[in-house]
Amino acid sequence: MLLLADSGSTKTDWMLIKDGKEINRFKTVGFNPYFVDTTQVYNVLKEEFSEKFDLSGVDEVWFYGAGCSSEAKQAVINNALKQLFPLAHTEVEHDLLAAARALLGHEKGIAGILGTGSNSCLYDGKDVTESLFSLGYMFGDEGSGAHLGKTYINLHLKKRVPQELYEAFEKHCGYSPEDILTHIYKKPNPNRYLASFSVFIRKQIEHPFMQELVENCFDEYFTEQVSKFTGYQQVPFSFIGSVGYNFREQLEKAAARHNITIGRYMVSPMEGLMEFHQK
Repeated sequence: MLLLADSGSTKTDWMLIKDGKEINRFKTVGFNPYFVDTTQVYNVLKEEFSEKFDLSGVDEVWFYGAGCSSEAKQAVINNALKQLFPLAHTEVEHDLLAAARALLGHEKGIAGILGTGSNSCLYDGKDVTESLFSLGYMFGDEGSGAHLGKTYINLHLKKRVPQELYEAFEKHCGYSPEDILTHIYKKPNPNRYLASFSVFIRKQIEHPFMQELVENCFDEYFTEQVSKFTGYQQVPFSFIGSVGYNFREQLEKAAARHNITIGRYMVSPMEGLMEFHQK
């Protein structure tokens, strides 16, 4: 059996495949090695997996994850997988490669991720040939859910948003400024917390202020990430992630301003990854 995983900072999608067919699919929390260690990963997965399938039947595991761009960070995840599946072949790769393989298969193009975090790469049909070091939600992740949330919260706390949006936020979320700052500076996973505000932004997307805010965030994404790749206007830009998908109208407008052609888009790469690995 083959076990595939696509992990972001918020959640991990898992698919179990036998004889070329999907036999089980489920979710766990996300495992970004910048925020978790091997013991945490092992303990969570041991409990989750023991209820869902026989671990001894798995022959191969491919884990694609946010933050898994270096050997050291890959080892955080892979050491847990090796404990869980001692007889299986296990591989841990960056989620950028998952996006490229799922979206583009063996075609050339730019693959992007627009979820809780963001990233992008240039792909030649086989390997990632150009990518940027991710600076995370604090200094990077342009166009991501965390970036959208951080941008809105910044303006909201400074009372620089239209009054009707300010009141709608108070009614929808009910967080005081102290609550927000405590979550960001004192509690775990501030990137997920910031990204959660993209739900409110989506509900208010018809407001011109919100449309401009979201388009500006995507403008920053194309400027700071995509435009850095060789020949970025000559190949299609395809993307994976709920934020890109849910705000694709604003994404397309920003892309047009940068003379970038939108190609394929997916909420999740799983079907594309299954197809790639079966081949």
